[in-house]
Amino acid sequence: MAATDRFQCHTCGKWHDGPPLDFAYDSPHYWSESLRSDPGCFLNSDLCVVKNEDFFVRGVIEVPILESREPFRWGVWVSLSKNNFDRMIKLSHNLKLLDEPPYFGWLSNSIEAYPQTLNLKTNVHWRNLRHRPYVLLELSDHPLAVEQRDGMTMDRVRQIAEKIMHSK
Repeated sequence: MAATDRFQCHTCGKWHDGPPLDFAYDSPHYWSESLRSDPGCFLNSDLCVVKNEDFFVRGVIEVPILESREPFRWGVWVSLSKNNFDRMIKLSHNLKLLDEPPYFGWLSNSIEAYPQTLNLKTNVHWRNLRHRPYVLLELSDHPLAVEQRDGMTMDRVRQIAEKIMHSK
C-alpha cells in the first residue's frame, strides 16, 4: 500500500488519506510551556534543556514496514548526559560527529500506541550532519523494540494511525 492510499478508520468509520508513515513529538515529556521563561531552559525544534540539568536531542526511531520499502518513523526526544550533549553541540557542524560512538540516552516521550515507552534505553547514532540522529532502542521484549528489530505490518501502521489520530 502506498502512503497516498486511503483507509477506512475503525474508530470513526471515515475514510482518511494515508495511513501516515510518521508521527512526531514537539518536545520531550519533561518540557512544559511554563519553563520557557526560565533562563536555564531552552527548546527549539532539535534541542531542549530543562533547568540546566536535563539535556535532550530530537531523533528518529525507524521501524521497518514489512510490505514497504519505506519505514515508519517516530520523531522522538532522547535525554543525553551533559557531556554527550555538550560534545554533540561542539561537533554539530563537524564530520567528526559521524565517527562518534553512539550516545546512550533515555527515550523521553510516552508513545500512545505502546505500553509505557518513557525511559526505554536507547543509543543515538549520527548518519549525516543534515538530518536528525537515528535512535536505536536497546534490545528488549518491549513491543516498540521488537517492532524496530523485526518490522511491522501495514495493518499495524493503520492501527497506530487510528489510535493517534483520535487521541487528541
